[in-house]
Amino acid sequence: MIKKLLFTVALVITSVNVFAQISSLPATESFEATFIEGTNSTFITNWTGNTVAAPSSRIFRDDVDFYSAPAALSIIPTSSFDGDVQVSLNLTNYQSVAVSFLAKSMLNGAGTRDAVLTMTTSIDGGTTWIGSAPVASLPNANQTTFTNFTYSLPVAANNQSNVLVRFYVTRGATGTSTAAKLVIDDVTILQSTAPQITLSQTALSFTQVSGVASQSQSVTVSGSNLLGDVTLTAPTNFEISLASTSGFTASLNLTPVSGNLVSTPIYVRLNSASNGSFSGNLAVTSSGITTQNVVLSGNCVTPTLTNPAPLVISNSNAYSILTQWDNTNNGGAYPANMALWSHSTADPDLNTLFVEDWSCLYSLTSRSRFTGEGVNGISMINTGNSQFTGVCDGTNPTQTTGISITSGRAGAIVLALNTTGVTDAYSINIYWTGRTILQNLRAYGLRMQYRIGNGAGNPNADWMEFPTTEEYLSGADNTSTDKYTSLPMSCNGQPLVQVRWVYYYISGTGTRAQLALDDVSVDVATLGNHNFALENTDFMLYPNPSNKELVHLSTSQNIMVYDLSGKVLLTEKNAVFINTNSFSSGIYFVKTDTGITKKLIVE
Repeated sequence: MIKKLLFTVALVITSVNVFAQISSLPATESFEATFIEGTNSTFITNWTGNTVAAPSSRIFRDDVDFYSAPAALSIIPTSSFDGDVQVSLNLTNYQSVAVSFLAKSMLNGAGTRDAVLTMTTSIDGGTTWIGSAPVASLPNANQTTFTNFTYSLPVAANNQSNVLVRFYVTRGATGTSTAAKLVIDDVTILQSTAPQITLSQTALSFTQVSGVASQSQSVTVSGSNLLGDVTLTAPTNFEISLASTSGFTASLNLTPVSGNLVSTPIYVRLNSASNGSFSGNLAVTSSGITTQNVVLSGNCVTPTLTNPAPLVISNSNAYSILTQWDNTNNGGAYPANMALWSHSTADPDLNTLFVEDWSCLYSLTSRSRFTGEGVNGISMINTGNSQFTGVCDGTNPTQTTGISITSGRAGAIVLALNTTGVTDAYSINIYWTGRTILQNLRAYGLRMQYRIGNGAGNPNADWMEFPTTEEYLSGADNTSTDKYTSLPMSCNGQPLVQVRWVYYYISGTGTRAQLALDDVSVDVATLGNHNFALENTDFMLYPNPSNKELVHLSTSQNIMVYDLSGKVLLTEKNAVFINTNSFSSGIYFVKTDTGITKKLIVE
């Protein structure tokens, strides 16, 4: 069958680059031309790919599996590669544009993961993306027939001159090992006159803590050529609103303007009066359109989290909390005065609800987990999957199917303090180290929060941010940052103060960053003299870390050196260096008689 390319190419020429856009509709692409291999480059006219390679790798011209000869576009996602193919459009004279194409999956290796296609649109040349819609999820199997799929561009793309449509292919969240090869052929881009609605999600899952509505999630609705209002109806136990935190109800009506409904976020939450599992469809209807559904599911549970026993602290003392956590520690064991909390959200934000303690082993190497990193502390990483119960407790280390832990994703490390022995003349200061074990593709952070008391028994209540945001953001592999945080004075003299480091999603797609918390210690210092020199450039130690050598002081100081237990190791006046040859590897503090304190690491 002879293929033809039925679109007009508009060239915009600058002194540096040549840009092409499809500017006449309808247009088709059958991937007949030879692909130009490269990274983030145009592989055929108007089409770019993030990694176009030889056959059977990444994005490639497939002359084995196709709908019409001689070839098709194939994409193979991996654990470290998401396929990103974009087509450039000038839609100055068009609205209600849709992209239709034929696709199927083919077996790739022995894995059991789907290849998942999500499509999005940019109207500013790729700076921002809108109208995200999950289009297909196809199994790792040899499908014999192609299926027709359609993606409707959001209304905001109407009459826009700088439009990109993205085909984004990832591995499925469930299954193991390799994902399917996705084959795409005979793409048609056309202006539609039929009523259409586009949804950004096809399914949402929730966890609700008993007595409190779940955190809301959003689905974006847009439409064109509409003949009447768009009505959304939530199933029993679920609610919807146009705002993220208020105004929730069972149904909503959205009124289009001149037949167009601009992209509108609808917020959905689970709000059940009783514990249990719930499901149903958020129905989206409008005249002349087949009802579209967003599948909702969720659980309402009573949290079973541990509040750790508090460490009793007092004036003028220092305390070591966490310096090492080995992967041989038993599941369900925690460092003294700490607990590890988990939840059910693959990419948690700072409002994600915590439900269960982490009870699994610390030696796991796949799926969501806390890991003992030895002298590098405790790390956290989430994946699309929670741990299987047998893998978690060690009873079935090779388990690949069956029951998984509902709330088994890494969430937070919690520290408890009893500060009744700390008066208002003193400051409670927490030293800690944020560490990136693996940077990976999705950026994550460790956000430090605190609360006085235990939230009246609710583990998710009363948490507060520090006056200045206290957090560590993922960096390059095997890098770290030493931090210190002073607790607000309201935390002094309290029978219980809790501090937590929340592992949370920031941005990006692909594999998530693996972050560790390390070297946590508490110092109770005189408030009047306290001036932590992690921010003070008048007095510095170098080299720091020290390899058991002379550590020089940038200016002569009267100093006292003590270890994490508070034991004084050295007192010296007018010191210009510290000989660390006899020091054991670890963390020490150097205090001056003016109250400046510095952290010294001996390796």
